Order: sequence, then C-alpha cells, then structure tokens
Amino acid sequence: MIGVSIVSYYKSLIMVLLALLLCVSLAAASPATAAAGRAEEVHLVPAVYVFGDSTVDVGNNQYLPGNSALQLPYGIDFPHSRPTGRFSNGYNVADFVAKLLGFKRSPPAYLSLTPRTSRQILRGLRGVNYASGGSGILDTTGNTITLTKQIEYFAATKSKMVANSGSGSSSSSSVDELLSKSLFLISDGGNDMFAFLQRNGTASEVPSLYADLLSNYTRHVRALHGLGARRFGIVDVPPLGCVPSVRATSPDGGASRCVDAANALAKGFNDALRAALANLTASGALPGARYSVGSSYSVVSHFTAHPAAAGFREVASACCGGGRLNAQTGCTPNATYCSDRGEYLFWDGVHGTQATSKKGAVAIFSAPPQMGFAAPINFKQLVSS
Repeated sequence: MIGVSIVSYYKSLIMVLLALLLCVSLAAASPATAAAGRAEEVHLVPAVYVFGDSTVDVGNNQYLPGNSALQLPYGIDFPHSRPTGRFSNGYNVADFVAKLLGFKRSPPAYLSLTPRTSRQILRGLRGVNYASGGSGILDTTGNTITLTKQIEYFAATKSKMVANSGSGSSSSSSVDELLSKSLFLISDGGNDMFAFLQRNGTASEVPSLYADLLSNYTRHVRALHGLGARRFGIVDVPPLGCVPSVRATSPDGGASRCVDAANALAKGFNDALRAALANLTASGALPGARYSVGSSYSVVSHFTAHPAAAGFREVASACCGGGRLNAQTGCTPNATYCSDRGEYLFWDGVHGTQATSKKGAVAIFSAPPQMGFAAPINFKQLVSS
C-alpha cells in the first residue's frame, strides 16, 4: 500500500508540475517590451514551418478542389466562433507551439496565401503551415496533400524567399541562415496507422509497415535538411487505442479501457522513430541538425490515466458526435456537443480538444525531458540552442 501511495503521489506531482508549467509557459509565451506605448512581440525563432496531418492543419484542406470546408461546431471556441479548417473546437497543437515561441498566432495555411499576406513570409519571418488533414508519412495514405507535396511547397516558398532577397549567393546564404534558426514542426503518422488498422493488417505485416514508414520519414527529414532545415520538432503518434473512434470498436464498448493492440502499434513505431532519428544524426547524415521528439503518446497516456490531475472529467467519449462514445457518427452541424469542452480530452472521434492541445503543447515544449514528454531535449531547449 505504501508503494502504491508513493506512485500515486509521484503521478499527481507530475500533473501539478505540468499545470505550473502551463501557467508559466503561456505567461512567457508572448514576452513584450514597451515601445512607443505599444507591446512588441519577441520571438524565439524567426519562423515556424509546419508539416503533417490534421493535428496541425490550420486550414489547407478547405482550399482543395472538391473539399467541403468544416462547419460549426468545429471552431466554436475559436475567436468569433467560426470554423477555420482546424479539426478542433478551437486552436490546435501548431497554434500553441507558435504561441509558446512568442507569436500571436500560428503561421498561415500555405493554400490561403496571397501576395499581401506573403510579405513577411518572403522575408523569412513568421513561417508557413503546409499540413493537410488526412495525410500520412506514406504518399499512399489519404487523399489530400501528401508529405512529399508539402515539402515541394516549402521548396517553392524558399525559392521565392531567395528571389525576394536579391540576387547572388549572399541572398541564398541569408535565407539559409534564417531557416537554420527556424523551427520545422512535423506531426504525422497517425493516419498511416489508422489505414493499417482499418484494413485489418496482421502482426506479421507490422515490421514491413514500420520499415516503409521509417524509410519515408527519414527521406522527408533529409529533404527538409537539404532545403535548409536544422531544428526539427517532431511530434510522435498518440496512443491510437485511446481515441474514441477506436475505443468504440472494442467488444466492451471501450468505455473502461483503451485498445491495447492499437496502442502497441503506435508505441512500436514511436520507439523505432526515435532510434532512427538518433542514428541519422549520429551518423553525420544531417550536419548541424538538432531535434526533439515531443511525445503525444506519453502526453495522452498520462491525461487518460490521471484525468482529474490533468484537469479532465471525460477521457473516453468525444465531446461532439453521436453513437457509442459519441464516436460512431461525425461532428456535423446537427451533432450534439458538450458544453464543458475544457473538461473533455477529445473533441471528436479522433482529435483532441483545444484544452488537450494547449496542455500537450506545454508539456512537449517546457517539461523537463526526464518527465518523458520530449526527448532527448524539449522544444524550448531545441530552439534555445
């Protein structure tokens, strides 16, 4: 009993520390100096370039031909209660990472850019979000903007930045200097896992899946490095067996526990990804590069196991949707949704609430690495180096 009490105390202490980090980090997220009576932003990096899936998409998908834009209640807690293309009731992880870096808002969706909104970007400031909901590490996953295409879009952005900065090698060098100080945020892999689960992939196929994913992931990282990226903030795959849509498929309804097999699939990949990144940097394949793997797996696992300490009341059901665990039908304009959204871990059958994204971003950004939310360093250490 004494041992159990000590463990419980330690776990509660972790969540208390996270709560304190949340307050301190967000208070320091927008450091300001008085200038002519007006607050001025101070950024930890010149820009943030975002790649990945719906966990960080800020609206690219709604510009794709044939795509119908998300409608309310998506975006209900965004300023002025409006849908923005985010798969959330408000802000997502990319937004809160940007805020923690000192920006007022997340960098804009690439497909939304106009000549007027590109002026700062072409100077190497603020950054761009290329992420696309539904995409995966593999080009065959989803039917949206592949990770390969997202990197091609970034290459086009860099070319315009170089052209904008003048002619000659000095202009290219100045752009590379800015890019080397910027953060390249990648959050992807969940959709590849979902696709494997949905087609009932067998255990014997898992090693091949991991090999394909790691081969493609390292290819993408190498491509970005070749384009000037040096600081990589990687967000791993969450415990997929804990999301409502997967829980709802389990024989007991999933109300009491996560689906172990789906979690094991995600964890196995995450472990392999960390090893691959360590080998890639140790081998000298990425000169000058540094990275941090923010563990959404550890974050969501802790929130699920200790909801009260994390400030959540409901960690199994989605806030918006219908059917078992509110996850068997989508979060549509006619769907029911909870009023206490800050107490829910999940917004819809797959995505976290704004509250989850906020707390998760703080954990991977500021929590000491020994707490297990980021490795080998946290995001703040990554951008401060």
